[in-house]
Amino acid sequence: MREDADMFTELPYAFQESALIDRFHGFIRGWDIPRMRENMKAEGWALNVEYFSEVMHSLRSEIIYPALVDALLEIPRSGDTRDTTAIKRICSGLVKLIFPHVRQMEDLDKEEFRTYCLEPALQMRGLIRRQLHLMDREYSDTVPDIQIQ
Repeated sequence: MREDADMFTELPYAFQESALIDRFHGFIRGWDIPRMRENMKAEGWALNVEYFSEVMHSLRSEIIYPALVDALLEIPRSGDTRDTTAIKRICSGLVKLIFPHVRQMEDLDKEEFRTYCLEPALQMRGLIRRQLHLMDREYSDTVPDIQIQ
C-alpha cells in the first residue's frame, strides 16, 4: 500500500473521522513489521513478557524521560500542539525502550537520539498528518520542524 493512499478507508466508519485520527500520536505501517517465522521464537531462557510489561508500566510514571526530551528538543512557536505533543511522547517512549540507562543529558548521545528517537517520531506523526490531509484538506500534510538544541 502506498502512503499517499487513504489507509483508513478499510476501518469502520467511526474510525474514519479526522478529529479522531488527529488524536493518534503515530502509526506503524504493517509492512514495516517482519512476518513472524518459527526461527524468531525464543528457545530456552527468555525475558518474561509479563515482567517486561510491568517494567514498562512502572516507567510510565517516570518523569525523567519526558524532562530530557523537553530539554533536548527545540519546538517552533508556530508548531501544532497535537503534533508537538505526539512527537515528544513518542520520543519519550523510545528513549525508555532504547536508552533506559539515561538519567541526565550527558548520558545521551544527541546523534543517537536523533537517529533512534526523533526521526522515527517525526516519521510516525508525519504519516498521521499525510493521512489527515487526505481525509480533510483543513489539515496540512507536514509536521513542525522540530530540532535538537
